[in-house]
Amino acid sequence: MMDDDLKTPIPDDIPFRLPTGGDTARVRAIPTRATARPRPRQRYTLRAALVGGVSALALVGLLAAMLAAGIYAYFQALGLIVPGVYVGAIPLGGLPANEAAQKLNAAWTGTQQVTLAAGDRAWKASPAEFGLNFDAQATADRAAGVGRHQGVYTDALDMLDALMTGWAIDPVVRFDEATARDGLNQWAATIKLDPQNATLQIAGDQLVAAPGVDGYQLDVEATVRAIGADPAAPLVTGNLPLILIPIAPRAPDASFAIEQAGRLIAGPLEIAAYDPIRDEVIRFTAQPVDIAAWLSVEAAEDGPKVVVDPGKVGAYIDSLSSQLGEGRFLDRDKNTPILMAALDEDRTATLIVSHAPTQYVIQPGDTLLQIGWDTRMPYWRILDANPGVDADAINPGDTLVIPSKDVLLPLPVVMSKRLVLSITDQRLWLYENGEVIHEYVISTGIDRSPTQPGVFQIQTHDINAYASVWDLYMPHFLGIYEAWPGFMNGFHGLPLLSGGVRLWGDVLGRPASFGCIILDLDDAETLYNWADDGVVVEIRE
Repeated sequence: MMDDDLKTPIPDDIPFRLPTGGDTARVRAIPTRATARPRPRQRYTLRAALVGGVSALALVGLLAAMLAAGIYAYFQALGLIVPGVYVGAIPLGGLPANEAAQKLNAAWTGTQQVTLAAGDRAWKASPAEFGLNFDAQATADRAAGVGRHQGVYTDALDMLDALMTGWAIDPVVRFDEATARDGLNQWAATIKLDPQNATLQIAGDQLVAAPGVDGYQLDVEATVRAIGADPAAPLVTGNLPLILIPIAPRAPDASFAIEQAGRLIAGPLEIAAYDPIRDEVIRFTAQPVDIAAWLSVEAAEDGPKVVVDPGKVGAYIDSLSSQLGEGRFLDRDKNTPILMAALDEDRTATLIVSHAPTQYVIQPGDTLLQIGWDTRMPYWRILDANPGVDADAINPGDTLVIPSKDVLLPLPVVMSKRLVLSITDQRLWLYENGEVIHEYVISTGIDRSPTQPGVFQIQTHDINAYASVWDLYMPHFLGIYEAWPGFMNGFHGLPLLSGGVRLWGDVLGRPASFGCIILDLDDAETLYNWADDGVVVEIRE
């Protein structure tokens, strides 16, 4: 053998015998493919057969190597990505790198989303919000590198592996830390979950303490580091790693508050929902289990204490509203303090029913005055609620908004008293605790200046009001509604002209006034002293 022959390099895949004996093996350098993640496959591959020298598979391995060589030559010559190479679920085999980049761009850029998961809550967002930008061309180039640049034999085997078992390529992702930090700071408020203090619940007929529940908040800096450690992972897995900091409740244990809460839920709470427009009472009962749901536990210097949660009481009031129907509801802001006070004082709660605005479709021949009469609403209030409407030119078929009747009851309602009068009968009845205690003969407005029917309220007391329009004094005046802005109609005794003449003393019992309700002087004084501001006045036709 010539010396030159000895200098010929020995191929790195030629079999050789280990010095200590043993099976024939092939020795070669296997490059680390840190950028590729092959799909899971049976590890006893054709390559293993060739390397391990298993005699039964030697021929098959040789044939496979020859096939790999043919495939290798074909794809190398055309510069194509070998079959079986994927990025995510996108196959790229048989494409040149530039077309693969276009395919990846079309599939991922602008449409890819990642999931942000915190406990049992999850949201979707664009990876770009967190500084993750997919580089389609670099990813395609990485895919094109499978089966290339590592030697003919190794490349051919890699290509065969990809063809037969698949080869997954991680996407190339550019990470911008500053953008990630900004995006996470914007998401922090949404992700944050406040802790829940311990609560009290009814289990059977027993009051039990439920422990508090931890909350959490986003650790922005730790999450930025977690993303930066493997920027491709969110695009591969579809999940953005969130690092959360637990937040403990201020009152984790409510067992010491059970005795305090027992007084509040000792029995049911009776609730009367009063509709002052209809003079109707709708009754409800809050059972101990309902009341227990209103209670919260707060930390205090001397230990946990029970408080009534206004938000929970308001939610309960909303649930009662849904049972009223017909455009009626219970205003939670007005009624929550009433219900809470009733619970604290252990008495029946009387809530006030409110009314939603309504609509009226104008009919042929209607006038705004007639519509106001029919809907029991002074016409000027209808004008106010419908800007742009011409009172002298309303159109049939048009729809008007009729304000809520609650606007006519601006003061807290006096529950135990009510005034009811009949325009037809020219009579006034005083009710106290549901019983008639007085009946008076009255005079209402004449046809050209009628008394408005509807449900109103005693709003003002004036011992001797003066009407400059008619130059007369009105003793014991009780204002109940504005016939137009600034002009109040109401109850009063027989009026007196400034010249000393007393009017209408002989006409009580039939219409005589300009809209007010006239009584005898003694009756007017009695009414003046009995009817507190806030007493409801119902004027019937």
